Amino acid sequence: MTEHSLRHDLLLSMLVFLVIALPAVILAMFGDAAVTEWRYDRLAIAQGEWWRGITGHWVHLSTMHLGMNLAGLAVLVLLTGHWLGAGGLLLATVLAAAGISAGFYVLDSDLLWYVGLSGIAHAVWSAGALRGALVHRSAFAWILLLLLAAKTLAEIQYGTPRAVAELIEGPVIAQAHWYGAAFGVLAAVLLPRPPRAF
Repeated sequence: MTEHSLRHDLLLSMLVFLVIALPAVILAMFGDAAVTEWRYDRLAIAQGEWWRGITGHWVHLSTMHLGMNLAGLAVLVLLTGHWLGAGGLLLATVLAAAGISAGFYVLDSDLLWYVGLSGIAHAVWSAGALRGALVHRSAFAWILLLLLAAKTLAEIQYGTPRAVAELIEGPVIAQAHWYGAAFGVLAAVLLPRPPRAF
C-alpha cells in the first residue's frame, strides 16, 4: 500500500466513523427519553418493535458512556480502519448491530435491556485486527488480536471492572463485547481480498 492510498483509506474510515457516531450524538441530545424509546428492550421487541435491536446500540446511559464508547471506537478505527476499508467498517457495524441483539434475544433471555456502541467497537477491533494479521501480514495486528483475546478472557474469568460501571452509570454487558468480536470475525471473513473502500 502506498502512503497516498493509506491516507485515502484512513480518511474514508474516519468519515465512516462520523456516520456511525453522529446518530449517537444526536440521540444523546434527547436525554433519557431517547434511551427509553430506542434501547434494546426484550419485551418491546417481542411485541413487534424489532428496530430496537438496531437502535439500542446508538443510545447511551450517560454522557460519559457515550464519550467512552466514541473514544474507543475512534481509536480502533484509527488503528484498524486502513486494513478494513470503509466498506469493511460498515459491514462490521451492521453485522454486529444485528448479531449482538440476536445473540441477546436467543441466548440471554434474562437480559431485558441494553444500550451502547461498545459491542460494535469490539466488532471493529476483531474484524480490523484479523484482516491486518491474515491479509496484510501485520505483526501489530497480531498484537491487537492478542490484546482482544486477553481482554475477553479477563471478562469471562473476572467480570468487568466495577469502576467502569460507576463511570457509565449502569451495568457493563460483557456479552455485547463477545458477540461483537464474533461478528467482527464474520465481517473479516466476508470481505473481499484486498479490502475495498466500498
